[in-house]
Amino acid sequence: MEKTAASNLYDLLVTRDFDPEILDYAGKPVTDPAQADLFSFDWKNDGRDYGTVVVLLGDNNNLQVYYGDNLGRGMEKEDRRAWYSFLEHLKYFANRNLLQFELNDLSKLKHTMQGMAAIKEGLFEGYYGTRKISYSDQPKKTRLMIRHDRELGEGDARYRAIESLFVETADGERFRVPSRSLAHGRMLARHIAEGGTPYDAFGQHINGLVSEMATLSRFIRAAKSRSLGDQAAGMTESAVRHYAFLKAKAKRMISQRGYREERERFDPAQITETEIAVESIRDMFVEQSLDHRIEEALPILARLAVPAAMKEITEFEQWAEQVAEGTWALPDDAQKQRRLTDLMSQELVVGPDAINATEQLYDVIGDDELFDILGDIADADPDANVWADARVQKRLAQLGIDMPVPTTQQEDLDVDGVMMTKPSNMSS
Repeated sequence: MEKTAASNLYDLLVTRDFDPEILDYAGKPVTDPAQADLFSFDWKNDGRDYGTVVVLLGDNNNLQVYYGDNLGRGMEKEDRRAWYSFLEHLKYFANRNLLQFELNDLSKLKHTMQGMAAIKEGLFEGYYGTRKISYSDQPKKTRLMIRHDRELGEGDARYRAIESLFVETADGERFRVPSRSLAHGRMLARHIAEGGTPYDAFGQHINGLVSEMATLSRFIRAAKSRSLGDQAAGMTESAVRHYAFLKAKAKRMISQRGYREERERFDPAQITETEIAVESIRDMFVEQSLDHRIEEALPILARLAVPAAMKEITEFEQWAEQVAEGTWALPDDAQKQRRLTDLMSQELVVGPDAINATEQLYDVIGDDELFDILGDIADADPDANVWADARVQKRLAQLGIDMPVPTTQQEDLDVDGVMMTKPSNMSS
């Protein structure tokens, strides 16, 4: 079974010797980490407890870290460094899983969870009907009708096993929803209650929004399995942000206020030229064949790219600004060199999601490109030896770091001039 971001996050926390409590969005314990929305644990370093940290996997493709004033302020130097290292590792995990990374004050968590619970429970409350058909009352005497693809059994949720959706008016007129998304049905129910139809310009806008969300969702899943260049990776990050924006917009449009705000902003005459941009973006993702999920997303990516250049989002506080872009640590003093010598004197197992290797190398060789390579190695074989990989050796050479040369062997170089001998000790 393919592991989820939630189960991988649980493994990361356990590997770092935390004992996370796993909960759902309502704060109720769950037994399967893959089904968790929230991970709560005490952040400790060298026996000192700095209080509760909560990591939340939100609905909008984001990873949010909540913590109190004890963390980052007034901490001893080594503890503060360990805390920032932990945050950087979570940021790396978020990037690997195409999630936005956010830091928040712990006092805001209750409000966030209440909002998530209200949204989710609001989607699923008030259903009634027969074993084959369910109904949910909507604004101004409209209602959502669900035809199920099987008879519901005792205790089955009425928002499951959806074969098709319809919106019914107070006069009995019925419109089919062109998807099986409950949020789609509720948005169209709001639009019809306000006097519209699924076939008018704004109804088509709603349908297009849902279709775009589905396309981006498939694209994001496809992009996760690929090693992308800088430009393509940037476009993927832009797609993740836009997907989160669309999901938030869809939720707002179910309410009368959110619907009317979006209706006022809607301009059916707006046309964006994207064909040239589509072709240029296509080149960023081309391999031997183009995944159909990526192909479908190209017009959306082009539209995102055309209006303005992508802007970097600052995700950390002032301390993060001091980190050099791409490479933040090199063995440039005697202590780090000794640490690297020790690491290279034996096998370094990469570990699940590269956790073992990145954790040990973080303060000695901190480099985005190297860590991306480690992530690829972990995807293929979590038990692989880091030092035996030619890509790692090549990147170390680019960073000016020599692989150790056994004194009893001749240097064995590959075509790129990278040392291929098994590490035993550092060269002088």
